[in-house]
Amino acid sequence: MASPLNLGQISDTTNVAIQKMFKKEAQNEVQLKKFYNFRTTEDYIDKDSSLSGLKEAEFTDENAEILEDVPVQGFDQSYTQDSVDIIVSYSYRSWKFGIKKRKLDNIAKEINNALNRKKEKLAAERLTNGFSTNYSHVGVSKNTTITLTGGDILEPWQTAHTREDGGTSMNNVVYDGTTYSLPFDYAGYKAAVRTASLWVDPRGNPMVGKLDTLVCKTGSTVAFKAAEINKAMRDGKIPESFDHDGSALPALSIVENDFLTQDAYWFMQDSSRALTEEYGFQHIEAEANNLDPVNMVYKTRELQFAGHTFFIQGHNDVARSNLASAGDSSTT
Repeated sequence: MASPLNLGQISDTTNVAIQKMFKKEAQNEVQLKKFYNFRTTEDYIDKDSSLSGLKEAEFTDENAEILEDVPVQGFDQSYTQDSVDIIVSYSYRSWKFGIKKRKLDNIAKEINNALNRKKEKLAAERLTNGFSTNYSHVGVSKNTTITLTGGDILEPWQTAHTREDGGTSMNNVVYDGTTYSLPFDYAGYKAAVRTASLWVDPRGNPMVGKLDTLVCKTGSTVAFKAAEINKAMRDGKIPESFDHDGSALPALSIVENDFLTQDAYWFMQDSSRALTEEYGFQHIEAEANNLDPVNMVYKTRELQFAGHTFFIQGHNDVARSNLASAGDSSTT
């Protein structure tokens, strides 16, 4: 168990020569709700599945039997809640003569921010590591293996997502017919639309995705390029072109995420599906951020402040709502 914060570690708080002291902490906006479906639960384990519709009707010859068709069951996915916790301890003297005296005692806000950072970091990592079935999440004091597979037992970004009826597999890695993972620009955007135009339902019927949102790293080359070409597309013009043809694509909603780490990676979604329980990435909370009762260790008078939350992130089916590109013209 770690020792509580003591006056020796924060000696400036009791130094009368220092007139002002400030609390410096990142104030990150909660962003995951823009590209994850956010829902709550009262259960420790949630499980979802699906049932397909039918293929299509068929001609029937006179006195012949009518074609019979039946739905197929979809893949199922389990979501088991994880406990995420944090605790901070102060010696009584550091609290009384340092933290409290300097009015640096908004511990509830600090704990809430720390819990939110874990959620945001995990949500972003699931995107950037989504070309693999799992990855090692590097925490403050431990590493945790995060499994990324969905209902089809495949990673989120895959060129051959299994179709429920066993038909032709689906691809949700940006592809123009020749090259995968194109860099983001007007051509890359068109390739993404082409990729989403080939999506099908569990029986192989066309289920075209209407891409409307781009997710990328804050301040990245992708973010700047998106802002640049968005203006032209909003005006009905082809970006970086001097001809008089109109843009074939609409302007995008751009979500710049502070926790994404890859400059060239970009992700797109059909929000009408991605932000629902049926499709897209899911953030499921059994318990929102909670501040636990303050605990005093009577033998030492150490003060302990803690907070916790229960949530799980995952997906069953993102092959019909989300796609990705590593921006290197090769990654699949």
